[in-house]
Amino acid sequence: MRSMDPFRDLARDQGIPQDEVERWLDATVRPCAMLGAGEPTDGPMVGRLGGLPPMPEDEPVPDLPFLASVDLAAIPPGATDLPLPKDGTLLFFADTSESTPWTRRDWSRLVYVPVGRPVSERGPGDEWPPQVHSAHDLYLVIDPSLPNRGDYTEEFPHGEEMGEVWWETSDDVQTGGSVQIGGYPWVWNNDPVTDYDHGPGDWVLLAEIGADDGDLLGRVHWVIRRDDLAAGRFTRARACYDTVG
Repeated sequence: MRSMDPFRDLARDQGIPQDEVERWLDATVRPCAMLGAGEPTDGPMVGRLGGLPPMPEDEPVPDLPFLASVDLAAIPPGATDLPLPKDGTLLFFADTSESTPWTRRDWSRLVYVPVGRPVSERGPGDEWPPQVHSAHDLYLVIDPSLPNRGDYTEEFPHGEEMGEVWWETSDDVQTGGSVQIGGYPWVWNNDPVTDYDHGPGDWVLLAEIGADDGDLLGRVHWVIRRDDLAAGRFTRARACYDTVG
């Protein structure tokens, strides 16, 4: 992972005690798999952004825009702190146009394709198919992840300020990418892990994918209970959408 020095430098400039900064980093930093449309030299190819989904041949294609595919076998151990399956492919679909995430219950879908299941690249057969985004290979970089909204606690009285420091320095620390697996979500309004009534359990961020529909810049988050993820119960994942403003 890249150096956290830009974070440390700004925190020091803002008068946050160095020992608290180090304790917060030790307790809070998580690794995440950042997937970007870079160059093959950046890291292993782990999936694709856009294009047509490699859907199982015995399943209909969701009538939704296809966002990305991720090959779990290409994500090395330690790239995240999630109990990801060792192989298989995740397919992410979501319609973020206009107010769809708030007006259509089936605005998103996550499909897990086990290894060996026959697939074919195709779109839905509807008369008015969804938009097909340009296809780009995705390459992996392991980045540090921190919450961009910290909390004041007795242990970390400057926790809120350190969240703001991460907001200011994340671009200097993270490589960045179109898809993030694991880590913390980037929150503009509501935290998809903590601010929704998902029910009991250890909910974690599975994936975050950027969405840009005209004037609306947003992020789709998929969250899941850690035990459901370990058992491969991807149908229990939930999608949330957050936008600027």
